[in-house]
Amino acid sequence: MKKHFKLPRILGLLMVFVLIVSCLSDDNGEVQRPQETIGDFVSTIDDLTLLESALEKADLVNDLQEPGFFTLLAPNNAAFAAFLENNNFTSLDDIPIDVLRQVLLNHVLLGEFRSSNLGGRSGYVRTFAAGPITDSEISMFVNGTDGIGFNDMANVVFGGIDITTSNGTIHIVDNVITLPTLATFVTADPNFADLESALTTETPATDYLALISETGPLTLFAPLDTAFDMLLSGNLEWNSLDDIDDDLLDAVLSHHVIGGANIVSDQITDGGESPATLEGDILSFTVTGNNTIQITDGIGNNNITVTSLDLQASNGVLHVINAVMIPDTEN
Repeated sequence: MKKHFKLPRILGLLMVFVLIVSCLSDDNGEVQRPQETIGDFVSTIDDLTLLESALEKADLVNDLQEPGFFTLLAPNNAAFAAFLENNNFTSLDDIPIDVLRQVLLNHVLLGEFRSSNLGGRSGYVRTFAAGPITDSEISMFVNGTDGIGFNDMANVVFGGIDITTSNGTIHIVDNVITLPTLATFVTADPNFADLESALTTETPATDYLALISETGPLTLFAPLDTAFDMLLSGNLEWNSLDDIDDDLLDAVLSHHVIGGANIVSDQITDGGESPATLEGDILSFTVTGNNTIQITDGIGNNNITVTSLDLQASNGVLHVINAVMIPDTEN
């Protein structure tokens, strides 16, 4: 197995899917799998000829034939054709090998996920695509509440689900899933609807979405919708985000972003402090014995808990928090 197919370090991801290796069983409980590998199956499906060529060009065919339990999200020919056109490539030969390789690795999930694991829920999984720091793997948001979609970019096509192989499962998807940015997670995950609104329509003077789409590395502490609900309920004059003064909301949002650093959980120590946020204040951390991280914000609130860690994008890392952090706007 090549280096990029190694298993990642174990992380305390509270919102992510539990890694499940699923098996097909007959009535006697015996595992029933064909002898063909993922790599073998791709070469037999007429609608995956461009994917087959891409895997060969990126030298990934042998990886998908090795033992293990993987999930391949396989873009069909129409998906690859659209990807080439949208990126002004006339053919696969125009794509730089390192770019093609990482895009393809973003379609291979760490572990086997069948429709029974994905349907009816949402959360994050890891791919084999390399993150911006050593030993980091790119995350992917999976939404199984209405069909099965990935990063709000691609969906499993009709009849393309749960293709079983000797070393995992294939799902055929209708788009190529490019490497996500922090903005991808914010806009794809419905738990961040209020955060997305705050970063866009509520702060038109600052293009925050562009900031977390292009600039990096960044660390984003992302409040859930329930965190914004709690913020609004704490002020009788606020019924919606519209009621918050624009300058204050701008300062609050900037207090959730650290520029120039991709700070993952194992770099956060008990009693440690962050670099300055974009607003200017620092954050301080408390790490308990069960590896729960609590944050003290700019005005001294210390009841902010990280509920999900290390959601890795191509331009930074996202940590989910249960409260909105408030900066000291008087300094």
